[in-house]
Amino acid sequence: MSNSKEAVGFQKRRWVLPRVAPDPQEAHRLARTLGCHPLVARLLLNRSLGEPERARTFLNPKLLNISPPDALPGINAAADLIVQAIKDRLRITIFGDYDVDGITGTAMFWHLFTTAGANFDVYIPHRVEEGYGMSVAAVEQIAQRGTQLLLSVDCGITALEPVAAARARGMNVVITDHHERESRLPDAQAIVHPRLNEDLCANPDLCGAGVAFKLCWAIAVRLCNSTKLTDRYRTLLFDFLALTALATIADVAPLTGENRILVKNGLEFLPKCTLPGIQALLCVAGWKNKKIDGTAIGFSLAPRLNAAGRMDHAGMAVDLLTTDDPAKAVEIAEYLEGQNKLRQTTQKQITASAMEAVRAMESMPPAIVLCQLDWHAGVVGIVASRIVDEFYRPVFVLTHDGQTAAGSGRSISGFPLHEAIEHCRDLLISGGGHAAAGGVRLNMQNLEAFRDRLCTFAAKMMPPGGFTPVIDLDGVLEPADIDLGAFEQLEKCAPFGFGNPRPKFLVKNATIGAPPRRMGSEGSHLQLQIHAGDRITRAVGFRMGVLQTSLRAGMQIDLVVEPAVDRYNGHLRPEMHLVDLARSDAQSLDCVAAAVA
Repeated sequence: MSNSKEAVGFQKRRWVLPRVAPDPQEAHRLARTLGCHPLVARLLLNRSLGEPERARTFLNPKLLNISPPDALPGINAAADLIVQAIKDRLRITIFGDYDVDGITGTAMFWHLFTTAGANFDVYIPHRVEEGYGMSVAAVEQIAQRGTQLLLSVDCGITALEPVAAARARGMNVVITDHHERESRLPDAQAIVHPRLNEDLCANPDLCGAGVAFKLCWAIAVRLCNSTKLTDRYRTLLFDFLALTALATIADVAPLTGENRILVKNGLEFLPKCTLPGIQALLCVAGWKNKKIDGTAIGFSLAPRLNAAGRMDHAGMAVDLLTTDDPAKAVEIAEYLEGQNKLRQTTQKQITASAMEAVRAMESMPPAIVLCQLDWHAGVVGIVASRIVDEFYRPVFVLTHDGQTAAGSGRSISGFPLHEAIEHCRDLLISGGGHAAAGGVRLNMQNLEAFRDRLCTFAAKMMPPGGFTPVIDLDGVLEPADIDLGAFEQLEKCAPFGFGNPRPKFLVKNATIGAPPRRMGSEGSHLQLQIHAGDRITRAVGFRMGVLQTSLRAGMQIDLVVEPAVDRYNGHLRPEMHLVDLARSDAQSLDCVAAAVA
């Protein structure tokens, strides 16, 4: 914080203000230059966007500022190989990952190759039966199809043996990926990866679909013999932009720099996407003819696409995004809706079992490893995320068949999970990932050793206080900042997500002006009337209804809020969404926290 005080709210999270508060005079100068509210200027300064031209680019991200395809390492060699294979009618197999990132990238190549008249097919591994990425067994199946060019999507950067097997069977191999690489690279003819040369790459944070988008663009330029594409290829690229936005949010890639441009514009194109599958998905998910934002992607559209791979086979999601038959698209979208409901039920049951197992532990370990025979492999990653949310520890949730355990891990700030996996490499059959998430497979006889080593590593790595979750604030919300115009301007900072979080501010010494009340059909939400200076504002706490009996009119509280605009019945008014709160007199709300837990 800009002063030494750090508050702790009812959810036992530390509130941390910026170490150095923006200079008020500098904020006012920036506000005048940009024609924006001082609150927005302070936010931009706090996020290192105080240079006027950079701030303008952030507030108005234009497609013209996207870097050309050839700024991506390895792309020219890959595009040349693929175009030649198309012209020579060589058999191409697209090998895609089974999550949203891989599914959307695979769909891009499918449409591009179909338009170009390529000779190709698609291979998506089964999440449960085959696991992540390429395998030698999968390569053998692909070789039997007569494949001459193997193209990976969102995987392959660590597939040393499978790529060697493909080369031995006479295939050319093109790898497109964005995951953590190892010191040794696969022996492929071309590798397209944003971090192969970060000094030359304009966007090292591209997701797998973002890499696919750039490569499809490069291929289209070659097929058209011009940077000015034909109408058909231009339409495809706009559809691919929408898919890239979907995947970038779903894969939790940073929404900064070029990714912000891709997502901001892709979200605008998504409702107009010409792919029947996208239109069917929007309809089934209840987002037809609505403005699509990060929340719609993360909590509605992406889970439905992912449900295919989690509960059955991701090939159904690829079929959705590649069919040109609207009736078939609706049929598949409705099937995915059913799969998503099954996923939700399964996830809820396993989460309850996992939570019970953690609460039964004698003491809270520095890292949590849970493993059970009957847990569904398709949802263990989501369950791990729920355990992290509840206990704020690195977590692995595994399932086993009596001989082998496999599953997913999720991490917390300051604990790079891929380094932890590497630290345990000798205990694993396989494993990999990135700082926030990963996966492992190991023999059951090594499970306890894996748990012990992971805990030792976590205890050594995490600093004091590292297991207390933190809310990073963007500053203090003064009474004069509680303004409809200011809150509307903050919305221009969207899309929000990883790397560009939704703005959170501290409201100090506010007064509850009316008796708190519950909202929602089950009374699970909280509504407060907040008096801050001369401003009276509604504050809504989602899933905070349990607080209602512990708060009263006249009580002074400090709040962490996300400014919002209430548009109910066409009437606009500023409101605040509660993230956390504490009594201003620092008296404890432990009883409330216990009730919430």
